[in-house]
Amino acid sequence: MIRREQVEVTREHALNAHRSVRDHMSRCRPCTKEPIPCELGSMLQRGAGKISREAADALAAYLPPGTEVTYQGDRPEYRGRTFVVVGLAPRTPWIGYVLRGSGIRPFFATLPNVQPSSREAQQRNRLEAVKRTVAVCCAVLAQHMVYLDVKTERSDTGVICVTWSSAEFVGAENRATSESGKQSGQYIAGALYLLQVLRAHTQRRSWDDVARVAHNAQKLADRAGVRV
Repeated sequence: MIRREQVEVTREHALNAHRSVRDHMSRCRPCTKEPIPCELGSMLQRGAGKISREAADALAAYLPPGTEVTYQGDRPEYRGRTFVVVGLAPRTPWIGYVLRGSGIRPFFATLPNVQPSSREAQQRNRLEAVKRTVAVCCAVLAQHMVYLDVKTERSDTGVICVTWSSAEFVGAENRATSESGKQSGQYIAGALYLLQVLRAHTQRRSWDDVARVAHNAQKLADRAGVRV
C-alpha cells in the first residue's frame, strides 16, 4: 500500500508544475497573445499533465472510494467528524477528494485536510499483517520450488479476502504428499496449512487468531532458513 509521504511528495510536484505553467503563461508574451503556447510553454504543460496524472493515481491508491476518513480542515462544523471518500476532485484530481457524510452534501477536501479514520487505520494494519503472513508462507513454498499465486485484497466494505487458484493449491498439496517423508515436504505442508488457517480466520475476522498464524508462519520460515 502506498505511503502517505509518497502521495504528499507526488502531489507537491504536481502543484509546483502547475505553478510553473501559470507563472510562465503570465510572463511570456507569445503565450498571452497567441492561441498556441510557445515551445517552453507547451513543454511545461505536457510535464504538468504527466505529473498531475501520476499524483491523481497516487491519491486514488492512498484513499480509494469508500475509505473512511476524519476531516481536519478549516471548516469547523466538519472538523473531527468522519466521512467517506466518494472519489477524486473532478477538476483537480491531483489535489484532493470529494467527501460525503450522512445528511451532508458532498464537498471538496485537500489531502492535508483528511486522515484515515481510526477504524480505517486499524483495517489497514490488519490488511498489512495478512499480506505479510501470506508473503512469509509463499517464500517458504518458493524455496522448495512451489509457486502459489495468493491474492490478498480488501473490498470497499472493508472485507479482507485471501484467494488462490484451486488447481495450483492441489498441485502444491500433491507435491507435499509425494515428499512427506522429506523435510521439504513438511515445510510445504506446513506453509499450505497456515495459508488455509489464515484464510479461515480472516473470513471470520478472528484477528487474535490471525496474529497467532502470523507468529507460527514466521517460526516456520525461521526453521526453513527463509528471510522475507
